[in-house]
Amino acid sequence: MTDVSDIAAFTGVTAVISAAHRSRDGVLHGHTWEVKAWWPEGDCALELQSKLKKHLAIFDHAVLGDDCAWGEALGKSIILGLGCSSVEISRPLEGIFARLERKQA
Repeated sequence: MTDVSDIAAFTGVTAVISAAHRSRDGVLHGHTWEVKAWWPEGDCALELQSKLKKHLAIFDHAVLGDDCAWGEALGKSIILGLGCSSVEISRPLEGIFARLERKQA
């Protein structure tokens, strides 16, 4: 049987942004992106959600640069900007997902 001390618990929150980017062939188009961010348990979920939404405002209704144009790159920017444990980026209508998490020391 697993001991409770072997379990890591996280608090997750989500927000949605709409942003555009250029495809690899240069065509500008937009997507709706769902972003889930996870932190170790302990902080208030409503405060974390507010923090996520405030951070995502820099991307919402913007044209993403090449450094953030793909889910993995956008996720890296978000995880570094927020200091969270992991981030999931999805475009659910298209079935495209990316997940990033900090490496454990």
